[in-house]
Amino acid sequence: MPQSLGKKIRLSRLLDPKSGRGFCIAFDHALQLGPCPGLETPEATLDQMAEAGVDAVILPLGSARHYGPRLAANRGPGLILRLDQTTMWREGTPLAYPDGHTRLVASVDDAVAAGAEAVITYCFFAPNDPALETAAIRDNAAVNAEARAAGMIHIVETMGARSAKAVDIHDGEFVRFHVRIGIELGADVIKTDWPGSVAALRRIVGESPVPVMLAGGPGSGSDRGTLELVHGIIGAGAAGILFGRSIFQAREPLAVMKACRAIIHAGASVDEAIDGAGFARRPEAA
Repeated sequence: MPQSLGKKIRLSRLLDPKSGRGFCIAFDHALQLGPCPGLETPEATLDQMAEAGVDAVILPLGSARHYGPRLAANRGPGLILRLDQTTMWREGTPLAYPDGHTRLVASVDDAVAAGAEAVITYCFFAPNDPALETAAIRDNAAVNAEARAAGMIHIVETMGARSAKAVDIHDGEFVRFHVRIGIELGADVIKTDWPGSVAALRRIVGESPVPVMLAGGPGSGSDRGTLELVHGIIGAGAAGILFGRSIFQAREPLAVMKACRAIIHAGASVDEAIDGAGFARRPEAA
């Protein structure tokens, strides 16, 4: 089915029309985790994103309302509105549930009113309670219908449930499985987990009719490790990244952002990206 004009325009702002690549940052963690290291001064971090040339940022509705004017004033990143809240990332804390629970907390109409380029929703697979997967698919199908009607880009974030006992959530075949379901739900873009190897990611990307972007997770443990991962992702043919903590919790977030952009949009090697990013201290592998 051909994309609507609205979708084409919005997608061109997320992904470079020539390369098909995009550098986006997830900055929605407070909705899922409450206070989080690296989120103490959001205005300063958003200003760094604008300076580094980040293409888009994921924000919840509250942050979009508070900081959207700042993005506009600074010609900052485009807005990807997070439509759902989940308890999935509380695993291992006193506030965790046996299975993560996810629910919609904003709408496509909210995204249109906020001037967003896209909406994003989780779609978790293989929870211990199969009813949760059913609910995730139902919610994603409903959001996708609203996004099609509005000409809004819908990013489906397909992932294994962190409580899943039956699967390795980073197994390449499992990631391939849920990415395909996300595509069939109508995703314009897929965000997903690292599937364990460059070869596995290359296969997933090669089979996908829509752009595939990668999540960063809790981080690699070093700034250089993050950049090496980004380089591997781009080398596998993925459309880019939607990293969060591994960037805004970095020792030098601005330099990491500049280096990521060089790898994604200029085809730089890791060392070339580091050399041009202005690190005060050259990052080494952990």
